[in-house]
Amino acid sequence: MSDNQKARDQALELDEELRDIPQEVRNVLHPVRMTQKEHFQFRCHPGIDCFNACCRNIEIILTPYDLIRIRRRLNLDAESFLYQYATPFTLTKGQLPVPLIRMDPQTGQCPFNTPQGCSIYSDRPVACRYYPIGMALMHKQQTNNDDEFYFLIKEEFCHGHRETKDWTIQEWRTDQGSDGYDIQNHGWMEFILKRRSAGDAVATALQLSEFFYMASTNPEAFRRFVFDSSFLKRFEVDPETERLIREDDQAMTEFAFSWLKSVLFGDDEVKVKPSAFTNLKERKSGKTPPP
Repeated sequence: MSDNQKARDQALELDEELRDIPQEVRNVLHPVRMTQKEHFQFRCHPGIDCFNACCRNIEIILTPYDLIRIRRRLNLDAESFLYQYATPFTLTKGQLPVPLIRMDPQTGQCPFNTPQGCSIYSDRPVACRYYPIGMALMHKQQTNNDDEFYFLIKEEFCHGHRETKDWTIQEWRTDQGSDGYDIQNHGWMEFILKRRSAGDAVATALQLSEFFYMASTNPEAFRRFVFDSSFLKRFEVDPETERLIREDDQAMTEFAFSWLKSVLFGDDEVKVKPSAFTNLKERKSGKTPPP
């Protein structure tokens, strides 16, 4: 196989994996798979002439951990933050809803962008932390593992690539803190990958989509769903997990995706209580009234 043919095949393979990635990533000029050990040159700083240019006219998906960090910084509850700063977007593959940062309709600017830079820089979204690196994941059904790879984003307006600062991808991820975000968002990313790889074999009902969006954006609402319904009568939740999800939004989010994986894909991370099956059979037979 020639080098040109290999490059074309890599580009086509990468394009398939990036169909759900926002527009700024679809402008990628170098669609070549990269590992964490590979090098690139880049530096962004206030003195560069394109400073802040990457913060407008883009689609930035907010992950669950992004939302927890930013809401905490702004001292906003989930519903207030979503109303002021987010808009829903449905992923093409899997048909799952995710939140995007709502850009200013007149200027196209991110609401957290200022002339001095990002106003929430230490709590900025993971997509911003990765730039100019993109990350893609493929779910391998045969091995039940995920294949992680990276690619370089080189847009015409960005002059950071002209700087001489050298990084490996792993060094960049560590420096920007994106590797820690990936750990916190693991359950969310795994659910999206599984849903995508399942294709049409698994239907995404409206109620499931609503639960997914709730788990992704609003741990307060999901907590009410768990504790203000018959959930704990139907599912096995150990006392320590119950204590954590009552108090901690990140723990609540992780639990929510474990439950969703169990419901949709048959994972046994959150098991149905045996008594729930007995009660269901009795209700269907008319022996007991519904709870």
